[in-house]
Amino acid sequence: MKPIIFTTAILLILFTSCGKQSSDYKALRAQNDSLQNAKVKLQEEVDGYFSAMNQIEQNIEKIKSTENTISIQPVGQELQDDQRTKINEDMSYLNDMLQSNKEELARLKSKIKKSAFRSSELEHTISRLTKSLDEETSKVSELMAELSKKDSLIVKLDFKVNELGKNIDEISTDNKIKDTKIQEQDEAIHTAWYVFGTLSELKKQKIVTSDGLLSQQKVLQRDFNKNYFVRIDARNTKSIPLYSTHAKILTNHPKSSYTLEKENGNFVLLIVDTDEFWSVSKYLVIEVE
Repeated sequence: MKPIIFTTAILLILFTSCGKQSSDYKALRAQNDSLQNAKVKLQEEVDGYFSAMNQIEQNIEKIKSTENTISIQPVGQELQDDQRTKINEDMSYLNDMLQSNKEELARLKSKIKKSAFRSSELEHTISRLTKSLDEETSKVSELMAELSKKDSLIVKLDFKVNELGKNIDEISTDNKIKDTKIQEQDEAIHTAWYVFGTLSELKKQKIVTSDGLLSQQKVLQRDFNKNYFVRIDARNTKSIPLYSTHAKILTNHPKSSYTLEKENGNFVLLIVDTDEFWSVSKYLVIEVE
């Protein structure tokens, strides 16, 4: 029995030792993974900082290059309109570039301030870029002042271009409104309505009325149902199929302006002269069976 107990004790010690080693290994592995992830994130953060700074630096070089292309004319020498336009466009570009880069630098400073990462080289680069942007802003302001002295139209031209753009937009809007109104008026002038139905249907819609059994029938006298009519463009409507073997026009239309013809056994109203046909009434009422 004793050898068996001894062997069992040894096995228990070995298992316990292996389990402890396995647990320590897992803890170290997790710690290593965490450090690796932190390293990757830090590297990405730093790369982002320097990428943004490189872009700002490139933009500053573009600003300097644009400044050098703007020529200052001698006093008394008039500028052509295309020169003034080009200078105004360049000045507008410079102002936009300076503003966007200042905003980007401010965002970068804010990120670095919140970050745990610290680097003297990074802070030095930020300071240098800030100084460069301030210097270029000052140069652009001086350039604008000098240009204004040489040719006051440079400043005024930009304002006039903007005002012209507004005027063009207003004129365009006015023209669209006028076109819409003209189209609506044109449609209203050439709009007509027609309806056909049995006498009982027309009476039900109050399109045909009578004061008594022996009184004469009246058409479109009062309170008739306009929604029962079909709306059409009188200029384009040349024929109206009536789907009936009997047809009688109840409204007034010159007889010379239309004919009633049969097609496949049913009547079709053919309008010969559209202007004359609709000259008396824009409403057409036809009784069918």
